[in-house]
Amino acid sequence: MQANFLDLLEFLKPLGEEDYFKASNLEDIFRTKIAKSQATGKDGVRIDRFLANLEEEAKLIERKVKAGTYAFTNYKERLILRGSERVPRQISIPTVRDRLTLRALCQILHTFEPKTIGSPPHALVSGVVKSIRAGDQSQNSFVRIDVKNFFPSISHSILKRELLHFKFSKQTIELLAKAFSTATGDTDAIPLRGVPQGLSISGALSALYMLRFDNRRLSEGRIYFRYVDDILLVCKSSQADDLLKSISRTLASRGLIAHAKGVAGKTEISPVAHGVDFLGYRICVDKVSIRASSFRRMYKNVLKVITDFRYRRDVKRMIFRLNLKITGCIVDGKRRGWMMFFSHTEDVNQLAQLDQFLTNQVKRVGLPAENAHLIKRFVKSYHEIRYNLAQSTYIPNFDNFDIDQKADVVSAMSGKDLSAVLAMDILAIESEFSRYISREISDLEKDVGNPS
Repeated sequence: MQANFLDLLEFLKPLGEEDYFKASNLEDIFRTKIAKSQATGKDGVRIDRFLANLEEEAKLIERKVKAGTYAFTNYKERLILRGSERVPRQISIPTVRDRLTLRALCQILHTFEPKTIGSPPHALVSGVVKSIRAGDQSQNSFVRIDVKNFFPSISHSILKRELLHFKFSKQTIELLAKAFSTATGDTDAIPLRGVPQGLSISGALSALYMLRFDNRRLSEGRIYFRYVDDILLVCKSSQADDLLKSISRTLASRGLIAHAKGVAGKTEISPVAHGVDFLGYRICVDKVSIRASSFRRMYKNVLKVITDFRYRRDVKRMIFRLNLKITGCIVDGKRRGWMMFFSHTEDVNQLAQLDQFLTNQVKRVGLPAENAHLIKRFVKSYHEIRYNLAQSTYIPNFDNFDIDQKADVVSAMSGKDLSAVLAMDILAIESEFSRYISREISDLEKDVGNPS
């Protein structure tokens, strides 16, 4: 009885930072956060191989972190094209072992400084709408500021100073410093600036870097919102130019350079009555709608799936992929997809236009009439997400799919007969389902694009 009571006390005791690197916690992180990933780092070790040695790998990480000898492997480089006139975005892909270590660090950052989680875009949009509708629309202006090359510009010396200010342990700070000082690609040079994009800690570190900057604006009584590198303030129109200059100077003191005023879609001053683009939305006093560029993007997303059907003529695959584009989904407890992101629009007419476009395109490619009714609708998806998501069967929640539903997805995506899929081993069905869903989820994230 005494032993059980002591075990309970140990369980209830708050975790210290060092506890996040215990082998048992690392194994839990791997199974819940990493096991479904397919990415490999520069060492070429795949998830299945790492899983076969998980216990030993977790103990190795625990031992090396405790001894202060853990070292990260150079991140594998992946370049994301952003158009002919823009430099590609560099994405850093860690090894599986490093990914596990980084996830533990991310847990520490989120637990000991919850504001590093950041506010979701829809909450910020709602905050902007509430502020402008409650204020003086005739006398106020938006000041929108976009930071150039935000992640690559973050100063390591300032970031270390912020980590000390928020009183993270020496072990955590040293390990984080190793993580953001590890190079991407084949270079041996140790970077002095920049947080690699693509790591689980990237967003948390960028939030920590800006946290005192944010707090200062709010303590001044400013109507202030920030999402990563996109800053929006509301102020008296007569004060807007001075405020822009002041904020730009303060950013520069942290090594961050704002785009010059007047750069299209970047830094601007706009009367509240004229509205502003922010986080993929067009925010006006009387209506919140989807920004024109974000709206056009969904037309292109729909056309990609329909074009694929023209060549494959695979009805089941097309319907599954198209419906996923329309409704989005829930996976790993998170909402994913274009409609999920833009569910706070107040302009349902835009969604009705997409539905009409979809109907016309489906007719043009000759989808059999008996299948046309299986195509879902943007307007219906919007209402389900806004008012019925917890109970909805219209929006797929892949976390709740049973083996038969997973087999149906595998059949749709692979082109295999459903009976052949059901004859497969259950673990094989699970693996194939995870692979297809991971790929489609990646496409859903691209559908949203850069919301800033």
